[in-house]
Amino acid sequence: MRNLWLLLQRNAFLLAFIALMSVSLSVLFRNNGAARSSWFQRTGAISSAIEQQRSQWSNYLHLAEQNATLAGENAALRSQLLSMEMDNVWKEDTLRGWTVLSGELVKGPDGKPHTLSLATPGQDVGVQPGMGVLSSGAAFGSVEESGETHSRILTLLHAGATWSCRIGRRGPVASLGWDGVTLDRLQLKDVPRHVDARQGDSIFTSGYDLRFPPDVPMGIIASVERHSGADFIDVSVRPVVDFRAVRHVEFIEHRSDSERVVLAQPSDLP
Repeated sequence: MRNLWLLLQRNAFLLAFIALMSVSLSVLFRNNGAARSSWFQRTGAISSAIEQQRSQWSNYLHLAEQNATLAGENAALRSQLLSMEMDNVWKEDTLRGWTVLSGELVKGPDGKPHTLSLATPGQDVGVQPGMGVLSSGAAFGSVEESGETHSRILTLLHAGATWSCRIGRRGPVASLGWDGVTLDRLQLKDVPRHVDARQGDSIFTSGYDLRFPPDVPMGIIASVERHSGADFIDVSVRPVVDFRAVRHVEFIEHRSDSERVVLAQPSDLP
């Protein structure tokens, strides 16, 4: 009790100030309508700001779910659009009958030189090894192996794979590969010195490996280096696909794929 009394004595002025201020405010709000209106106006503004901030946070928390739904819808629409483009545009290149199937990436490239990716679906809907795989209409890879419900995909980011490509839509054919170092850089291999390759040129599929139709986007030339006395030039390519952000893919197949594969085999004729 003695300690409480000492505490009250030590803070007597502060307690008196708080008490008198409370009495003053009470008298002011009871007898002054303008002050009371100002008080309610200010507290109302604060409450409105708090409610607006709470609403913004609530919308932000639901944004990820909405984005996932929209991404799925966009993937289905891209597949339908791609089928229309294949029927109406790629047939001009004499390669008719391409079909497309929407899928979802389960495991993407991890930056290791020889890692395969995993996607759905698999053999349950007709996915077979050798099919080309696109992401948003750009070359992503090809099916290496298919299971009942999943498929293993050999992507452009695999150090042991090369892809037939063309510099520009009418330029020379070259081989595109990855050195296993940087995720956002591919390399054109064995490009002769006389080839007119420039920074900013587009790289497309040639169509010669049967996995893709011609003119599917693959990348853009990022740099060209010519070394004195060298027979070949070093060409670095920035891929169109952001392999770290891919979620949805499209499997493509030619309706006469089995026939084309058989006829493309080496002949036994002397």
